[in-house]
Amino acid sequence: MLQLFRPLVLGLDWPELERWCAEHLKTNQLVVWQRRPGQPPQMLYPDQVPEPVWVQEMGQKFRVDAYHRGQDPQLFLDWRCGRRYLRHHCQGARVLNLFSYTCASGIAAEAGGAVQVVNVDFSRSALDRGLLNAEANECRRQEFVCDEVFPVIWQMAGRKLPARAHKRPTTRRFSKRVFDLVVLDPPALAKGFFGAVDVKNDYQSLFKPCLQLLAPRGRIVACNNLAQVSEGEFRGQLERCAVKAGRPMERIRRLFPEQDFPALDADPPLKVLVCEFA
Repeated sequence: MLQLFRPLVLGLDWPELERWCAEHLKTNQLVVWQRRPGQPPQMLYPDQVPEPVWVQEMGQKFRVDAYHRGQDPQLFLDWRCGRRYLRHHCQGARVLNLFSYTCASGIAAEAGGAVQVVNVDFSRSALDRGLLNAEANECRRQEFVCDEVFPVIWQMAGRKLPARAHKRPTTRRFSKRVFDLVVLDPPALAKGFFGAVDVKNDYQSLFKPCLQLLAPRGRIVACNNLAQVSEGEFRGQLERCAVKAGRPMERIRRLFPEQDFPALDADPPLKVLVCEFA
């Protein structure tokens, strides 16, 4: 899938590009969309939207549509490094998958031996796709929570909801819970009833509750996809937050996107930091 966010200056031979992709990338489909602010997307190639396809990654299957309401692909390929980590480091773990989208990380965690996976996302359509993916991979340990992340992690961390929660009767109630591994992969910026997600200026508001619900010897896989934030800045935010919360890290290391997602320098836009705690 190719998405264009600026008008094309030169005419391109889409069938020729599709043939090239088939030969060099072993793909069997090319879909090209033109997206412009305030306008519905326009499909440039082919003439009709193709049927959804099942794609495979490391022995697992994921359903992907050539077009859906959002602009994000239904499987983030640059985050394969994170899913590979989960497949090798979740044996016996209780996993909380925040901003789970179509739940690929939760499914990878179960393949890695997780005994419990809780997927949290505000989008019902994304979780419905996650349920379909889980069923296709015969996953039996998945839970799906459709709500904003903030009220979920506050309650699981043992905090009370703010007084305004009574104005939103759809908010689910949770008791305090403990997890061995948290996947924290928020969007760059989003607004909700309980607050704003802002990975540049306030990642700590998400990270601190995750610390409070983390079991001894637990880990947080924290992601930041904003190019304007360097690894050093992101790492510093997390380290300072952990110290202030009274739970400094024992170890922190970075996962890099795999070779089919090269970066212009040594600091790719996607930053995945595995934070380990005592």
